[in-house]
Parts: sequence; C-alpha cells; structure tokens
Amino acid sequence: MQQKKIVDFVKDDQIEGYFSIRKKEVREYVRGLFVSLELGDSSGRLGAVMWEPDQFALEELAEGMVVKARGVVGEYRNKLQFTVARLRLATDDEYALSDIMPHSPQSREERLARLRALRDQIENQHVRALTDSFLDDPVWLDGFLKAAAGKLWHHATVGGLSEHSANVAELTLRVAQGYDFLNRDYLIFGGMFHDAGKMAAYDTRTVIDFTDAGRLIDHICISDEWVCRRAQAIDGFPEKLLMILRHLILSHHGEREFGAPVVPQMPEAFILYYCDEIDSKMGAIDRIRSRQDGRGWSEYINILNRFLYFGDGEESKG
Repeated sequence: MQQKKIVDFVKDDQIEGYFSIRKKEVREYVRGLFVSLELGDSSGRLGAVMWEPDQFALEELAEGMVVKARGVVGEYRNKLQFTVARLRLATDDEYALSDIMPHSPQSREERLARLRALRDQIENQHVRALTDSFLDDPVWLDGFLKAAAGKLWHHATVGGLSEHSANVAELTLRVAQGYDFLNRDYLIFGGMFHDAGKMAAYDTRTVIDFTDAGRLIDHICISDEWVCRRAQAIDGFPEKLLMILRHLILSHHGEREFGAPVVPQMPEAFILYYCDEIDSKMGAIDRIRSRQDGRGWSEYINILNRFLYFGDGEESKG
C-alpha cells in the first residue's frame, strides 16, 4: 500500500495511512446509511466517503480523532475523493503529530528569535516591560509558539500564530520607514500581540477548531483582557499608554462589520490593520498558490469572491 500525503494523492491511488477526522456526517441513501468525512494530514484535507460503515464508524467515530484508514482515491464532481474501505482508531504511538497537523514552515527557534529581535527594538520601558511579561512567561510562550492563527484561511498551522505575528510586526516597521511620525513601539507591540488571544480561541490537538472561549468571547476580547491584566501587574503602568495599546488590539479588524469593537482612530492603528490584512491575505493566497504549483488559475475562492491567477510559470519576457 502507498503511504503518501494528501497533497500528492492522484486518482486510483491505493492508500493506507493515518488521518485526522476533520468532519463527520452520517447520511442516508437508497441502500442505507453511509458516512461522509473530511480527512486531514499535515499537507491538506480531502473529502472521503465510507459506503459500508461498521458500528465504530457510525456511532463512535468523532471529529478530532486520528484513524488508520485504507481505501482508494477516486473522483466526485471533478474533485478527488477518498473511498474508505476500512478504518479504525489509531493509537498514540502509531503516528506523529507532525504527520497529522500542518506546521509552520519556520522552526520554533526561528520564530522565537524573530519575536525576541522585535522585543529588543522597543524603547519605551513600560511597553518593553509589558512585552517581557508575555515572552518571559514560559507557559504562555510555549502556547503562543504552538498556536494557529486560523482554522482554514490563513496561517492555519501549528506555529502559524507566532509566524503571522512576527510577519505583521516586521511589516509595520517597514511601512513606518516612510512616515517618521509613527510610534514604532506601538507598531511592534500591536503586531506581536494583536492576535494573541487566538491561542485560547483555537484548539490545535489533532485538528484546528474553535474552543468554547473562541466562539463565546473571541480572540480580540481575550487579547485585550490579557494585556489589561498584565499591565495592571506592572507598577506605575500609565493608564493612557494602556488605553493606546488596547486600541491597537481592539481596532485591528478595521471595521465593525468585520468584528472590530472599535475602528482605527490612530495612525498606528491604521498601519496595523492594513499590515494584518496584507499578511493574512498573502498567507492564504500563498497556500492556494502552492496547491497548484504556482501557476494557472485557481478554483473560485468564495471568501474573496474571485478567481486568482498565478501566471504560466514562465519568466516574463521583455
């Protein structure tokens, strides 16, 4: 049996391997019940179907489980689909999380070094102390470095949150080179911590999904609460400075219709919003681009309401 990644599947592949269960639904058809699934591994996700499910598949199989599955790759509505012949629950010693979950292409050490380099550029003693209170907390830092920045759209990987946060902070500083009135400390802090609450809003054990806190409170409110709590523990932290840092976090979605409690009302808040938009869009677009070898037209992207074109793969002639 072949044991390859989902991204490399082609029609008629005979597959035996380990997958996370991302979605499960029991449905009816003329011959009885079947199970519709979405499987995932470190390379991507794929629709699957089990036409003759056993009791385990019907009653015990649940989203978030890791299974060993055997079957064949076919096509349905012009897309690959995995027809499962057999599956069972995998034991913890049969697979590595790195094979089941997508991971940031940057190592933990590389992402941590980027965050520390950004921290070292902060000049205001209070902003620096607040930043240190996060980065010097080993439990918080470990969670931050493992967390994802999204469920499906952008930086939806283990480690994606710290990668995205460093990207945004660095991007704000590059923009700030053209505008000397911007406060670089605000930009660094906002870039590093605008999405920090996502480490509590997403569960990344075997699939990336919302936690109860993620749905009921949301990452923006969680980030704001953490910043307030840690700032209040620092002697003499200025109230006005805390209000400014909170505004950066609370406004980083740009518009109320996109989930922002307030809209940007400071120059640095505008920069943070647009840089967050750039990195989140480019992170998602790069994922789509890499899925088709960086060329041609994509499928229709519902969230963008358009197709994307990546060229013909040849160098421009001119």
